Amino acid sequence: MKALCEKPRIENRPRASSPMATTQLLSTVEHRETLPEGYARPESDRPRLAEVATDSNIPLIDLASPDKPRVIAEIAQACRTYGFFQVTNHGIAEELLEKVMAVALEFFRLPPEEKEKLYSDEPSKKIRLSTSFNVRKETVHNWRDYLRLHCHPLEEFALSNGTYKSVWHRAVVNAVQERMSVASFMCPCNSAVISPARKLVADGDAPVYRSFTYDEYYKKFWSRNLDQEHCLELFKGQ
Repeated sequence: MKALCEKPRIENRPRASSPMATTQLLSTVEHRETLPEGYARPESDRPRLAEVATDSNIPLIDLASPDKPRVIAEIAQACRTYGFFQVTNHGIAEELLEKVMAVALEFFRLPPEEKEKLYSDEPSKKIRLSTSFNVRKETVHNWRDYLRLHCHPLEEFALSNGTYKSVWHRAVVNAVQERMSVASFMCPCNSAVISPARKLVADGDAPVYRSFTYDEYYKKFWSRNLDQEHCLELFKGQ
């Protein structure tokens, strides 16, 4: 399946007012002794480091292996059983990774007036700084600030019809050290139609998920709370 996707255009428009100023960002109040309003969770709802499970069998895949069919099989098996995997020999220089992390830290340590230029809680913006997940709907916010950058999208995409797991990602922070993550999400253009790959639908079985456009998925994604069911489940069995 292919779709033509335009590169996102970055427009310099006046920033609309937001219900949460950048002074409320966690990265802005780093050295305060109290949390900004709206970030304090009830004691019963707080994740604990002691509850974090460990597993020494997480799939480790060597992307530089000359046995490509084996690499493909290992990736498929990891996606079916775990929903994620760790890679080695990915070809990205360690120096580049260190620079990415350094630039990210530098950005989040900018003064509020600089970050204010990019702050927005509007999901459709191509470049935006925001906090938590859905600040328009939440009563208690999640402990994260993020900078979202939209790059040129992929042109080929499909669903696995539930064969590959979509793992829940949760990060538990601590009071000792800040946490920085750089995530790359593969997303098509808004008009792209996404549907299960035919080869992954067993003969005689109906697709688990219906076809939908990425625009439809994106709007549903940002209309929910982070602690609700996986967004893909909203397209199941319809």
